[in-house]
Amino acid sequence: MCGIAGVVAWDDRFRVSREILGRMSARIAHRGPDAQGEYLNHEGEAGADRPQAGLVHRRLAIIDVDARANQPFSDGQGRWIVLNGEIYNYRELRSELTKLLPDYTWRTSSDTEVLLAAYGAWGEKCVEKLNGMFALAVWDENEGALFLARDRMGQKPLYFAWGAGARAVAFASELGAIRAVPWVDAEVSEAQVAEYLRWGYLPSDTIYRNVHKLPAGHCQIMKGSEGGCWKYADANDARGFDGEHDAATAKELIGQAVRRQMVSDVPLGCFLSGGVDSSIVALCMKRAVGSEGRVLTFTIGFDDARYDETAYAAAVAKHVGTEHRQFVVRANAAEDLPKLAAVYGEPFGDSSALPTHYLARETRQYVKVALAGDGGDELFGGYDRYRAVRMAAMLGRLPKPVRAALAGCARAVPGAHPKSAGARLRRLLASLGWPAAERYASYVRLFDEEMVGQLLGSAQPAQWPAPVQTYAQLGDRRDLVERALATDRVTYLPEDLHTKVDRASMLHALEVRAPFMDVDLVQFAAGLRTDELLRGGAKRMLREAFAADLPEFVFRRPKMGFAVPVGEWFRGELKGMLRDHLFAVESFASQHFNRAMVQRLVDEHEAGRVDHSQRLYALLMLELWWRGSRGGGVMSA
Repeated sequence: MCGIAGVVAWDDRFRVSREILGRMSARIAHRGPDAQGEYLNHEGEAGADRPQAGLVHRRLAIIDVDARANQPFSDGQGRWIVLNGEIYNYRELRSELTKLLPDYTWRTSSDTEVLLAAYGAWGEKCVEKLNGMFALAVWDENEGALFLARDRMGQKPLYFAWGAGARAVAFASELGAIRAVPWVDAEVSEAQVAEYLRWGYLPSDTIYRNVHKLPAGHCQIMKGSEGGCWKYADANDARGFDGEHDAATAKELIGQAVRRQMVSDVPLGCFLSGGVDSSIVALCMKRAVGSEGRVLTFTIGFDDARYDETAYAAAVAKHVGTEHRQFVVRANAAEDLPKLAAVYGEPFGDSSALPTHYLARETRQYVKVALAGDGGDELFGGYDRYRAVRMAAMLGRLPKPVRAALAGCARAVPGAHPKSAGARLRRLLASLGWPAAERYASYVRLFDEEMVGQLLGSAQPAQWPAPVQTYAQLGDRRDLVERALATDRVTYLPEDLHTKVDRASMLHALEVRAPFMDVDLVQFAAGLRTDELLRGGAKRMLREAFAADLPEFVFRRPKMGFAVPVGEWFRGELKGMLRDHLFAVESFASQHFNRAMVQRLVDEHEAGRVDHSQRLYALLMLELWWRGSRGGGVMSA
């Protein structure tokens, strides 16, 4: 687990210096405190016949911690690699490569060397063989080409920007490092601002018009103005799995995934909330090490009982037999939110980033690696919205007058908080007559289309926003519930959930692994049908697989989520901070939003008439990013 960055120039206008590489490296230093490395092939004039390539790496040493495995790493044949992440099946690949390349002499026991050897043997297709989380860059001096790839589930980030005419490219693990390159254009995209307002994160690209994210499961080859980008893996493709779709198989695959991801040369532990997914991971870790083995589990708690899961986590830890540590913290949002805004490098409106930051900070005192239950909901149907999709489909068969009457009742349903049962029922009833894709969007969006238009003061493009397009495009091969899960796996999961965990944990140089993202397990889950997912309640298959192994409350208690009381903070301790940032003369809101609309949101929330907590959090994080990026550049349509 590390940070990577670099620049390749096929034109002298974009020549890279060691000073620029040093600035890029400094901006990702938190990701890898154990070692730093740099490679620059030459400092002369850059051109098509003599491209200039500079790579930097910040290392968090997990596998083969010896300096011999430091990066950038070369195979001695003109290829150099920088890798962020872990390849869990590297030992199997090494055995295969040893047979294929009998004259190759291994210099390390690292997954990095295995990956570079795999690239030398199989070229770009090597990524199809990988089971891991990774973002990588390979510079091939002989070909004058740069190869980029991102893992199929999007656990690790990779950003890039082109120079004019595609005569240069800069890439990095974080946006801050990209912006250290002088020629990178920091113009803000109005279309992406609208996307952020809709979802609270950026599902398809970055906030900057000319800086892009490599999508999950994609590769890109760059060779001057030549090259291309292609998808090598699909998170919703079940074709790689040919076993039985039953609870016993699910249990076997989860146990196998946990064992794979426990490979480490440094201490590791497990995040434990006492919920279904993290409890299963902790259980499987304990079984992997045996009764005499040691498993460390970690839980964060708050002094507000409504947001505290420590009692549940402690009960699971006792049942499973882990060595448990819990941390009770008092959130210092005014101090910590600017730090988070800086590390995300663009606006990120998921408020669960704050407790994730605290959990990672405290856990890092004990271990370098933590396994987590992330992804279980998207694979096995854990969110309430999936049941809402199913219920809406059933109600949609009612006669049109009955549906219209139910929709008319929506406004009478009580429920102030957007995640309350009343508010969810209201959204369900109000959307009964809508097209399926728009109904799905109403369950997950932050600001609806009317509010986005009111904030920006202009009508938005007629095309559907990214997650809605994805939902609609999946319609030819899935029912409505499966389509919702499939959409979340390629939008929300990589660009919200994995983004949140990566930045909040790597800010403290903690590697977080997600066994539910194992390739075999994902392919298994992609083939599950709606009845297998939801019959008898959420996560039916996980309940059936592990009911005899975990306390009953794990499967029966309501899903709490990883939340903090931001709504109350905006009426109390953060009230001044929110107003100061939103209404400052130089604020993003003052320059780009309808002030009356922003004022209405703040006033309604403070008066308790409407709970705008998550919307206001998203606006505050937008402002903190804007200030931290020194204005972020101009905004363009």
